[in-house]
This record gives sequence, C-alpha cells and structure tokens, in this order.
Amino acid sequence: GTLRGHSGGVLSVTFSPDGSLLASAGGYGDNTVRLWDPRTQEHKGTLRGHSNTVASVAFNNDGTLIASGSWDNTVRLWDPTTMEEKGTL
Repeated sequence: GTLRGHSGGVLSVTFSPDGSLLASAGGYGDNTVRLWDPRTQEHKGTLRGHSNTVASVAFNNDGTLIASGSWDNTVRLWDPTTMEEKGTL
C-alpha cells in the first residue's frame, strides 16, 4: 500500500526495532516526521517542530526515542509513544 500524508517529498524512512512503527521524514515545506503502523497503514501521529526540511530520521536501539535531523541545523529527539519532543541538539 501507499502511505499518504506528507505535503512535500519524503526523504527518509525507518522502522522501529520491533517493526511496530514506521517513521517518515518530510521535506520541501512539509518539515514533519510522521508515524505509521506498517501493518494497518494507519497514520499514528505527526511530530512537528522543525522549521525546515527533515532530511533524516532514526530510532534508537530499543525504540524509545526517535532522532530527526533537519536543514534547520537541529537534531530533535522525540518520544514515539507520547509524540513529545524530548530535546534539541
């Protein structure tokens, strides 16, 4: 199936370590990370905070954090369960 929701290009995707979530990074005006259930293709939420293209996204080894890297010169850390930003580097 096709997961639709970003308003710009998708530059990076990654699966959580247990395969229960897929994170996609949007660019070119979208500037978000979207979370999906890859089994049902359901949109689980949108991580907003970057002010420019999100070029990369990754989960940590146990799936408790998502890191997103942006052309806004920041790396943001997110909790995939609460979808809250946990820090900016």
